[in-house]
Parts: sequence; structure tokens; C-alpha cells
Amino acid sequence: MTTDIDRTESINGVPKRACPVVLAGGQSSRMGRDKALLELSNGRNLLEQAKWLFEDLDVPAGLELMPTLVSGKRPGAIADRVPEAGPLGGLQAIAEHLQQWALPCDALIVVPVDMPLLSRSLIRQLCVAGQAVEQAVCFGDFYLPCWLPLNARCRSYLDAAAAGHAIGSMRALFGFLGCLQLPVPDGDWHLNVNRPQDFQQLKL
Repeated sequence: MTTDIDRTESINGVPKRACPVVLAGGQSSRMGRDKALLELSNGRNLLEQAKWLFEDLDVPAGLELMPTLVSGKRPGAIADRVPEAGPLGGLQAIAEHLQQWALPCDALIVVPVDMPLLSRSLIRQLCVAGQAVEQAVCFGDFYLPCWLPLNARCRSYLDAAAAGHAIGSMRALFGFLGCLQLPVPDGDWHLNVNRPQDFQQLKL
């Protein structure tokens, strides 16, 4: 069923452009090895699983998905400009990359590499809500995954956080931008795979 929100488009009927982003720049220190390469029972590793979320995603009308970008120091990924700046450092590098290559982008759809129980339906919910507001969108107090408007205000905060001039946390960024917090879905979708015991809990 198509809703009014599904039909939301940007000014002059031009579709909004959103760039899917997989945050994969962590040190995996608690895991003891690169968790992005851990293989799941479905045959995909964590990085492939995160990228799979955006393949053939049923995006609402009025939204155009750009190719998925991966943050981190690995082949084909966008390395952080500022080492050890956390998730905001990864997002700042992505924003700079898009600007450097003159790639118009209205928003980022951000997923962490270590949340393999996320579903496409949850990502679509973020997209639907994100089209209708000029704020960040997340589920309750879970700041990832999220819809992040990539406007001048957001870019300014990311630059300041990467330089150490602003609080480098998703919570602080959302407080600065304003945030629409959707109801928290049921289930274990928010399971983070940070430690070996977390990985053992997965039942894919």
C-alpha cells in the first residue's frame, strides 16, 4: 500500500539521493581479529551481509539509492581522514569523498558492519521516515542504523568532531541535528557482534 510519505519527493519532483554506508573502520580489538570478515552460516561474511541489505532494496518512490560505500582501511573502502575518530570519523571521510567527486547526496543510510540481524524492512522504514523530515532518523535510543541528512549543518558537525572540536558521538550529532526516534522494533536486530561470544549467539 502506497502512503503519502511514500510519494514524498524533494523540491521540483527531483528524487532524493541517498548513499548507503557500511561503517567498517573499527579496530575489532574485542573480537581479536577483523570481525568484518567473520563468516556467517548463510555463507556471507559480516561485511557482505551489511552490503546485502541494500541490494534490491525496495526503496519508496521519490528516493534514489547511490552505490554503497564502505568506511575503513580495506580494499575498495574509504579510509578515515582522521585516525581513531570513531563512527563520526568514518562518516566525515564518506562526506568528504562524495564532495570531492561532486556526487550530489541528500542523505546517508548508515549501518554498522557488526549488526548482522538487521533486515531490509527496517532499513526501508528509515528511508520512508527520512524522506519526510529534515532530521536524523533512528529506532528509539539505538543510534545505528540511521538515516542521516547530509546537509551543511551535518557536514559542519562531522568536520568539527573529526578535528576534536565537537563531541565525537552519534548521540551528540543527533542532538545537534535533531532526531526522529521511531518505535523500537521487536527482536534481536540490534545484536552487536563485538566479542567472540556475541558471534556464537548468532543463528542465521
